[in-house]
Amino acid sequence: MMGIFSTMGNFLRYVTGRSGVASLGSRLIHSPQSLRVLMYHDVPESLFGHFKSHMAWLSRHFEFVRPNDLLPHDLLRETKVSRRPKMLLTFDDGCADNYELVAPLLESYDARGLFFVCPGFQIVELDRRGHGIGSHTLTHAPLAHISEAEATYEVEQSAALLASWLGHDCHFFAWTYSWDEITPHSLKIAEGHHRFCFSPCGGLNLWPRPPRLLARTSVDVSKPVPYLQTQLSGLQEWAYKSKQEWLWRLWSSANGA
Repeated sequence: MMGIFSTMGNFLRYVTGRSGVASLGSRLIHSPQSLRVLMYHDVPESLFGHFKSHMAWLSRHFEFVRPNDLLPHDLLRETKVSRRPKMLLTFDDGCADNYELVAPLLESYDARGLFFVCPGFQIVELDRRGHGIGSHTLTHAPLAHISEAEATYEVEQSAALLASWLGHDCHFFAWTYSWDEITPHSLKIAEGHHRFCFSPCGGLNLWPRPPRLLARTSVDVSKPVPYLQTQLSGLQEWAYKSKQEWLWRLWSSANGA
C-alpha cells in the first residue's frame, strides 16, 4: 500500500511540474530577497544526466550564490543587483562523485557548492577553487542518540581538523540524518564553532541577511526536472512549517533565549 501511495505521489509531482502550476507557484513564493538552499547527496555517473538537467533549469530561474557570499565581508562587497531569487547548492557526505563530476559542472555555470564532509574528503583543492567546505561531524554521528560528551567531541574535533586542513575557520555545519536528529546541547556546540548551521528541513531563507540557522530542501537527483519544479513551487511549504517552528524553538533554547 505504501508503495502505491509513493508511486501516486511521484506521479502527481511530475504532472504538477509539467502542467505549469509548479512554475507559477515558484514565481509567487520566491523573490530577490529569498534564498533557497538545496540538499543533494551523491550524484552517481548513471544519474549525472538528471543532475545536468537540474542545473540547466535552476540556472534559468535562480541566481547561484557562493558559500562565502553568506559571510558578512562578502555581503558588504556585493555590488550587482539581481532580480532573480537566490540559490545555494549543498552536498552531503563527501562522495567521490561530488569532487569528480559535480564540482566541475558547477564551475561551468560559475557556481560553487557547499560540501558537508566528514574529514578525509578532497577538501583543500575545492576550497581553493571557491567552493565551501562544511562540517558533517567527525564520523557522520547521529548527534541526538549519543552522549553530550560524545556529541561535543564529534562537533569540536571535526571543526578543528577541517580548520587545520583548510588554513582558516570552518564556517558551516550541517547535522546528519533527519531534521529532528539534533539536541539543544549539540546545536549550541555547533553554533559556537561555526557561523552557520544548516538543517535538513525544507523552506525558504531571507536574503541578503540570512539567519544563522538555514533551511535546506532535500532533492532526489534520480527524479527529472518536473519533480524538482514541484518541490520549489511552494505547494509543499506547509509541510515544513511545524518542523521549522520546532527547530527555531530549539535554537532559542540552545542560545538561552
